[in-house]
Amino acid sequence: MSKTTEQYLETDIIIVGAGMAGCLQALAIAKKSPTIEIILIDNNPEQLQKGAHPGFDARSIALSAGSCQLLEQLGLWSAIAQSAQPIDDIHISDRHRLGIVDLEPPQSGQPFGYVVELQNVGMALQQQLALYPQIKRFYNSALINTTKQVDHIVCELSGDRSTQQYIKTKLCIAADGANSHTNQLLSIHSTQSDYGCSAVIANISVNKTHQNRAYERFTEAGPLALLPLSDNRYSLVWSIKNSDLNALLELDEQGFLDKLQQAFGFRAGIFMKAGRRDSYPLKLSKADRPITHRGVAIGNAAHCLHPVMGQGFNLGMRDLSVLAGVIAQLDDIKQLGEFSMLDRYWLARQRDHNTTITMTDSIVRIFSNNDWPLVLGRTIALQAISLFPSLGTPIVKQAKGQFNLFISENKKS
Repeated sequence: MSKTTEQYLETDIIIVGAGMAGCLQALAIAKKSPTIEIILIDNNPEQLQKGAHPGFDARSIALSAGSCQLLEQLGLWSAIAQSAQPIDDIHISDRHRLGIVDLEPPQSGQPFGYVVELQNVGMALQQQLALYPQIKRFYNSALINTTKQVDHIVCELSGDRSTQQYIKTKLCIAADGANSHTNQLLSIHSTQSDYGCSAVIANISVNKTHQNRAYERFTEAGPLALLPLSDNRYSLVWSIKNSDLNALLELDEQGFLDKLQQAFGFRAGIFMKAGRRDSYPLKLSKADRPITHRGVAIGNAAHCLHPVMGQGFNLGMRDLSVLAGVIAQLDDIKQLGEFSMLDRYWLARQRDHNTTITMTDSIVRIFSNNDWPLVLGRTIALQAISLFPSLGTPIVKQAKGQFNLFISENKKS
């Protein structure tokens, strides 16, 4: 019988989760605080090819203009931009209703944002991470327990069967996505609300050029979004009632395209081809307070939003940028992970969290409700924005994601 070896290590920060949020958080801290040592916990095996990490698959995400600026600060945007597709305008409509809005960015001509495929982001990100020896990555590892002390926290990891690792750290960052196990270990509590729907995602080809236009179409089951991709493709995010999900996924390609055409209409052209279809349940999950003693949750571990308006990842980008900034402003490394540091972070993030989460949830619930007073109200609202574009300014601002990231709750914007 093999004997288990116990290994004791020490570092400044542990980041649990090596997907987009965790890797970007590690890079942001390393760039702003090069003397801080970071351990990145990855529960996947080490990949032989750069960018082949399962956290960076063939899916796509919409980056707001603000997120693109943050990626530029991290030295990533020039590599990502080569395959990114700009969003120059957004067409919003309500199925079987009169309300239609075309949102256009200000006269500066700057796009609302860009659509990128995660695998392309992954390659650029892994290349950047390799430049920072203070970031150590533990593959095939998972956090299984934490023990909190006054000035540190001990994280117990499971790895291979012969080694049990204990890491003493000043700060543990949960970046392991929705249903975060790290949150449970850190006692960060979340509330959840189920929308009763799932998102179907796929890449779609059409017979017309997309001209960098994104579509948000509200149907009986919720929003249907088409985001422009390279090679005249769209990234589809389609909200489907759970009761209809299996039947839709079991259709052959042409049957699926016919259903999509029926739900969306012909504004984008005729749908010609669909790539691999995937789905995931749609729920609103948010941490009541994403900080605890020597622990903090970022990204989907702190807030998992409905994909309407593409706000979730961009909110997470602002989380990790602010957290890296707060860490960089510490006078002494001993302050890392202390209550005053984490409280400053949350004061800087609370307003943005509340605003973005409330706006996203409200849009989903209002446009998924077919009671005639709400139908009439949203039709009037969309028509008003169409006639008076200035009424859509708050939506444009949110879509572009360009904010003063250090406005706290007790200050007026």
